[in-house]
Amino acid sequence: MKKYNKLLFMVLLIFFILAGCGKGNQSNEEQIKWDRIPMLMVDGELYLDTGKESPMGAADSFSGEIVSTVDGTEKPIENGQSNFGWVGSRYILQDDSAVVNINDKWIIFKKENSGETVLSLDRVMELSQKGNSLTWSDFEQYNSTDIGSGLYILRYDIDSDFYLLIGGGGREVPPMYIRLVKTSDENDWIDIREGDVENFISK
Repeated sequence: MKKYNKLLFMVLLIFFILAGCGKGNQSNEEQIKWDRIPMLMVDGELYLDTGKESPMGAADSFSGEIVSTVDGTEKPIENGQSNFGWVGSRYILQDDSAVVNINDKWIIFKKENSGETVLSLDRVMELSQKGNSLTWSDFEQYNSTDIGSGLYILRYDIDSDFYLLIGGGGREVPPMYIRLVKTSDENDWIDIREGDVENFISK
């Protein structure tokens, strides 16, 4: 009887330990909250942070200033609103960019969907040769849409059959994934840094 009670106690102890670990993991997951890319709305258009600094020096005239802000997980919805704070900071509009003064540095924000060209499959195959050395900057010249909600995720439409997704915690860290996805099935994809892109396309 004692042997049975001891065995039962051990089983219950293991159960509670595992339950506690599961709860701890869930708590940690709930605490992880990724921000969207820093962005600013001007005249109904979103301008996204490129992470690049412009050698502006002292500027004599300005287009406007940041008048309000929302949480970093949200998109601005009002003119002069940012999702990175810095209310009162001035900005200057230049073609398809807004150059914003942040901490005495002029940071370039590029208008959403103002990339120079559409990403092609040929270019995806070329870029895949770089493997794990691929970064956000390798794709910044191409049209993209910010679809992140939690993570920072950019979608690059290629053609009717494929699109590319790049996701991660932000531009300051390497992407968590760079996926070429089949439009007909979002679960059918390949990470172009590791897989055989040409074979995936030809299937």
